[in-house]
Amino acid sequence: MNDTSQKAKKRLFIITGILVIASVVLKFINHNHIEQTSLLFIGIPTLITLMVIQYSKTPKTAYGVAFQVITLFLLMASILFGEGTVCIIMSAPIFYGVSFLVIFIIAQINKRKKNKVYTLAVIPVIIILFQPNQYLSTSKVYSVSTSEVIPHQVSLSQLQQQPDFLRDYPSIFKLGFPTPQKITGYGLGVGDQRHIQFLSKTKGVGTLSLAIDSISQHSVVFDIIADDTHINHWLTWQKVKVEIEHQDDQSIVTWTSSYTCDLGPQWYFGPMEELVVNVMNEHLIHSYFNGNSNH
Repeated sequence: MNDTSQKAKKRLFIITGILVIASVVLKFINHNHIEQTSLLFIGIPTLITLMVIQYSKTPKTAYGVAFQVITLFLLMASILFGEGTVCIIMSAPIFYGVSFLVIFIIAQINKRKKNKVYTLAVIPVIIILFQPNQYLSTSKVYSVSTSEVIPHQVSLSQLQQQPDFLRDYPSIFKLGFPTPQKITGYGLGVGDQRHIQFLSKTKGVGTLSLAIDSISQHSVVFDIIADDTHINHWLTWQKVKVEIEHQDDQSIVTWTSSYTCDLGPQWYFGPMEELVVNVMNEHLIHSYFNGNSNH
């Protein structure tokens, strides 16, 4: 019983010590405004896992302790990240995945009774996961196009209305994304602006401002002129294009949102953001063109 108690105490001290070190690293990352990079999402779970391995006798123990520490770390970090729930949901898979991969590689090397220096084999794997080339080249611009068939005739003039964005609000956005509050601005001429306010539970109110760059009979392109919402921590909006095609008594509305993914690594967060932006496009089409607007 006494031996079991000692082991439990040792395990608690190890977990607490690793959490303290990881928290210091997190504060450094946040202070230097690099919390959107791979240094957070790959570096910290790797650091936690390597520290756990030093104090774990078997891979099974390492998996258990590492996952416990990462779970506690994510709960603590959610306060600092802001929009806690969505951050945990987005970050958890990559944290656990990186931890599992590091332990698995080192365990396989040790099984073959190789010299400890062979554990350095984990380094190129981590470098690949970091995807360093994304910081050495021009940011990739993602363009997500979403088309919806509207069972009646619509026109670009409906973009001058003020939608109730919270009506039929997609469930995914209720997880903790900043909430749209109101939209101001009017007109369909070049230079006319729209200002959309978003409320973040941790960062307060921010505004996304757009201006019309070009317009034709069936399409309009908005440029982004300013964005101080909390969303700009995850991506940078570039352009928004709305196109309408009439077919008999129906209309096909295509909403295209262009942006750069500011979270790293992009191999992980890129597809995730594409999914969310597609849902946003669908909601905007519904809000403006399918009877969800206030004149």
